[in-house]
Amino acid sequence: MLGRNHDIALSRRSFLTGMAGVGAVAALGGLAGCAPQGSGAADSAGTSKQSTVETTPPETVDATYDTDLLVVGGGGSGLACAVQAALDDTSLILVEKNNQLGGNASFVEGMFGIGSKLAEENGVSVVPADVIEKELEDGQHRQNGALWAALCAKSAENIEWCLDQGVLYSGIVDDYNGTCLYPTFHWFKGNKAAIGYVEPMTKRVQDLGIETHLETAVNQLIMKDGKVAGAYAKGPDGVIQYNAKAVVFATGGFGGNPELIAQQGWDTTNLFIVGSDKAAGDAYRMAMDAGAQDFMIDTAQSILFNIPALPPIDFHNDAMNPINGYFGIAHGGPVLWVNEHADRYTRENLTDDNLVLQCIPSKANKANYAVFNEAVFEEFFGTTDDARATFENALANDKTETLFKADSIGGLAEATGLDKAALEATVARYNELCAKGNDDDFGKKAEMMVGLDQGPYYIAQLGYSFFFETGGIVTDKQRRVIKADGEPIDGLYAIGNDGNMLYRHVYTINIGGTAFGNQVNSGREAAQNAGAYLKS
Repeated sequence: MLGRNHDIALSRRSFLTGMAGVGAVAALGGLAGCAPQGSGAADSAGTSKQSTVETTPPETVDATYDTDLLVVGGGGSGLACAVQAALDDTSLILVEKNNQLGGNASFVEGMFGIGSKLAEENGVSVVPADVIEKELEDGQHRQNGALWAALCAKSAENIEWCLDQGVLYSGIVDDYNGTCLYPTFHWFKGNKAAIGYVEPMTKRVQDLGIETHLETAVNQLIMKDGKVAGAYAKGPDGVIQYNAKAVVFATGGFGGNPELIAQQGWDTTNLFIVGSDKAAGDAYRMAMDAGAQDFMIDTAQSILFNIPALPPIDFHNDAMNPINGYFGIAHGGPVLWVNEHADRYTRENLTDDNLVLQCIPSKANKANYAVFNEAVFEEFFGTTDDARATFENALANDKTETLFKADSIGGLAEATGLDKAALEATVARYNELCAKGNDDDFGKKAEMMVGLDQGPYYIAQLGYSFFFETGGIVTDKQRRVIKADGEPIDGLYAIGNDGNMLYRHVYTINIGGTAFGNQVNSGREAAQNAGAYLKS
């Protein structure tokens, strides 16, 4: 047990509930129903840590294919797009960088739906306006509410469509085990999309005879008279030219590319890529090269603190690790957070509201630290022999110079280079508030206000664990990629985490299954709208 940290257990489920994005990072990119996974997981985005995008057409081409529609990426959204396009009799080719379809969708647990037959069978009912208002409220009304309204309105149809394609659900519809606001979560069979969604949809691709090119990486768009005319790629047989009238990007985003994460404004000094480093932002860069409007500054992300000195945990198998997991030292709660000026800058239990909120106020800081003492460690984190041994080993063998122990607060300041007087003053003020039992400064709940009035003391410099981002490319309701002047780029679409516009700045993760619901919905909509464009 984690002592007073027990309540935080709900936060992880809420977090994972929102993770339904199939793209930037292993499972987190997809859980709104999905669970995170370690670096190197299969996904349908870019290459290892940096994009493979080209800006100069190849001198030679080894193979040429003609098609009406090219779907780039065979993860959750790409599968939905390809199947819908085939059902609409659209000529298409599905291209996937990996050696199999599915990407991060395999780690999703379920998807969003309101008013489905499965929901009715479970006796649950949700008012769409309640979902929409809560999402907009938590996002400070930055989002386009029409996008949420459309997702809610089409969610039941999307569930039925999936069932028609052979997708398997467990039959249970709930509020993600009591951790979400409303019962919108439709669990896949076995609680895994690998079983319930990926396998049936991959079979559907095969049954529909969809031409699929695996281990093929699209790296450059072909434009003609301002319109998409195809793309270049590299595959098993060399350089490939696809002549296509429309292209759909479904590559999973840029959550595996430190360069683009830094461009978004995050410090990547001690960055841990939780998901696939293949989510390299190829689609983002190709769209920008084509004149697309940049959504980078508004993009939301799933991101958590970590302590680099501690071993990175396997977020699938050891998510309850009390040292460096969802509820570990970096998580916050009973510790004290300070920045490079030794200022306390927020309440440390932000994860009670939203697991990913912990990093939002830290983004502008030059450095972030967690301060705690032996008593706090023993009560909340060192609850097992393994936890204690892991911590002591990290402390003794820290090559990252991010974890320190001292007999005094001044000693912590000396170890980190923080201003001694400032840190001592901050800790003194924090202890004063703890003694009162009330956080007059930031309002942290009383049970998390544990005084640091006796040593030994510890300080950990915090790094980031990056799971995925939602969006990057500006799209409209038709899933078309939009230029800076507000007009669409004819023939270019972005879906899933490449073009997700549901979130701005903050990944809300409070309604179960919405991110993966968007994967399916955006894939289907792009196929339908691209089909109409092709006919026109």
